[in-house]
Formats: sequence, structure tokens, C-alpha cells
Amino acid sequence: MFGYCPYLYSCKMKMMKKYCALLLLLVSVLSLSSCSNRIERLQRQVRLEGIESVHLPNYQTLQMDLRVLNSSPHKLVLKGAEAHLYYKDYRLVTMRLNELVEAPKRSGSTVYPTYWDVEVGNLLSVLALLGKVRQGDLSGCSVDLMLEGRGGPVPINLSREKMPLSEFLRIFGLDSEDLTNLLK
Repeated sequence: MFGYCPYLYSCKMKMMKKYCALLLLLVSVLSLSSCSNRIERLQRQVRLEGIESVHLPNYQTLQMDLRVLNSSPHKLVLKGAEAHLYYKDYRLVTMRLNELVEAPKRSGSTVYPTYWDVEVGNLLSVLALLGKVRQGDLSGCSVDLMLEGRGGPVPINLSREKMPLSEFLRIFGLDSEDLTNLLK
């Protein structure tokens, strides 16, 4: 009389699936609220402090020494980065990070050499732009920047498009005079 009923079994399974889905949704919402606090704390403990030096070993490679602060309990990994330099609407230079950059956890303020592959679109336009930059004129220059990495459990994906070069330099505490000194 009280044996196995396939209809009741399937109804119970459907109800269990609904409850599991609701439980999963609730856990995800709760974890997202704690994750935003974690991201804010990580942003206070990690920052790019500036560019120490720039070297051009050859015209296709750029070495940029970056000072990075990592006082977080997580290893930082920069997996990929790409930057485009524009003058007006013309892309003149493309730079791509050619190897991983890792900052160990709680390493403090440390300088890391980074190596970039450089592609120059029109060399004569770049030389003309360098002349303008040496005169302190950054008008018409903009930068696209894409970064991909991890800060421990937190993925880091940053993208800026058509940011004026002067504003981009201000992020690192630089101005046109500092840029001229770096390019010497």
C-alpha cells in the first residue's frame, strides 16, 4: 500500500532541485557582499607606485622598471598587458607585455623589471611626436591600456580607452618633463 511511487519521487526531486538552487543563489549573494570588502582592502594594500626607469635595448623591446607596493597576503600576478599610443586618431605604437610579472605576498615596495614588445606603426610620425613631447606638448596624445592578472583570489582586469597621455602620466606622478627625462 505504501510502496514506491515514481510520481511522488519525481516531485520530491524537483522540490529538492529548487531548494538547492535557492540555497546556491543565497550563498552567492552573501559571498559577493564579502568579496567587495575584500576587493576594497586589497586595493589599499596594492598599488603601482611609479616608473623607475625606461630602457630601449633595441627598437623592438622596451624594459620598464616598475615600483609596486604589495603589502597584501596574496601573490600578485600580471598575466598580460597591452598599451596603444595614439596621436589624434592614429595608432602610432603598440606595446605588449612579453612575460609574466609576479610580486610575492607582503613584499612591500619593490622594483620589478618588465619587458615589452614594441610595434611602431609609422616611424616618422613617432619621431615627430617625440619632438613634440620633448617640447612639453602632449596635446592630441592618448593611451589605451588593458591589464589582466590576479591579486590572490581576485581577478584584475583593467581597461582604459583614449585616456589623455597627460592624465595617464599623472596616475604615476609624472608630467611631460619627467617623460622627456625617461626618454633620454
